[in-house]
Amino acid sequence: MEFLRSLVFNTGDAATFPSGSYQFEGQNIPYYTERNGYRFPNYHRLDLGTTITVRKRKNFESSLEFLGVQCLRSSKCLLHQFFRKEDGSGQNEAKQIALFRWVPSVTWNFKF
Repeated sequence: MEFLRSLVFNTGDAATFPSGSYQFEGQNIPYYTERNGYRFPNYHRLDLGTTITVRKRKNFESSLEFLGVQCLRSSKCLLHQFFRKEDGSGQNEAKQIALFRWVPSVTWNFKF
């Protein structure tokens, strides 16, 4: 039995966000001032798992990883960020879409 662990930390990717917007023929048009002038939040996660070697022969090995958990620290991993116009004030508002807090997994590996 083998225990697996992985700690991942990445700085946020560069992004271009609108600095403002203007109206043209009834459409809200975003206005961009600088390219890659902003950054997404830093990304970090802790992954854990347990691996059991099921069969081991001369030219073949099979292992089963079970109870693998990604994002164990319970921080949501940012997937997408977008902007929308808020109803009351008319200001652009940043919204974020995140993935699951925990992602369980089962993996069966083969080596020939």
